[in-house]
Amino acid sequence: MALREYEQSKFAIAEILRSASAFVPEQAEELRGRLQNLFARLAEDRFNLVVVGRFSRGKTSLMNAILAIDRLPTGIVPLTAVITSIGYGSKERVLLKYENRILNTEIPIDALPRHITQQGNPGNVQRIKTAEIQLPAEILRRGFYFVDTPGLGSVIVENTLTTEAFLPEADAFILVTSYESPLTEEELRFFKVGAASGKRIFVVLNKKDTVSPEQREAAASFVRKHLDSLFGYTRPPYFQSLPQMA
Repeated sequence: MALREYEQSKFAIAEILRSASAFVPEQAEELRGRLQNLFARLAEDRFNLVVVGRFSRGKTSLMNAILAIDRLPTGIVPLTAVITSIGYGSKERVLLKYENRILNTEIPIDALPRHITQQGNPGNVQRIKTAEIQLPAEILRRGFYFVDTPGLGSVIVENTLTTEAFLPEADAFILVTSYESPLTEEELRFFKVGAASGKRIFVVLNKKDTVSPEQREAAASFVRKHLDSLFGYTRPPYFQSLPQMA
């Protein structure tokens, strides 16, 4: 799409949002808030690439590798029900946005596990709505955002619910699965939801160094078979991760 066509499309979408806003009742605060969020994303050219997958698939490690900045914390405990977005900033910082507060809290990135992990913030008792990480990474400079979600199929029910509730905010998805146990029931269920959204999906087979070459081929064949059965000729592209990405 040419730049002029892109700008025209933005104006057309903005007009649709304005027209929709006129019919939203004043008391429908949640819907009005979602429309305002869409206006803001349109104005800032925000593109949300949402990363999903079961806990311990290596989602955060994958983002660290793509960003070429090994600053996103990885851990051994599930995340709480907190959506974590990664966008551009001239300096490294983290803003915590709360459910019932107007003011945000700024923290150093090293303190993030105390707020978004089950160990540091069990059951999200701190009532954090989102954690926004800002990093000086070139890939993020033009409004591109990674969004790290709580793991699918977590024993913490709120984690899966939070991830599924955020899916409409996505512009595209990366599903991270692994060679050891590719495409679990929760991940296959996600494909049905993602396909219904009409948004682009990419698949990453992670942790290739944990299995033998024969097991890798068997896992890749398993993934291809299931993607073919679900999507046919529109099968999402899938990629193999680099070794040592855990």
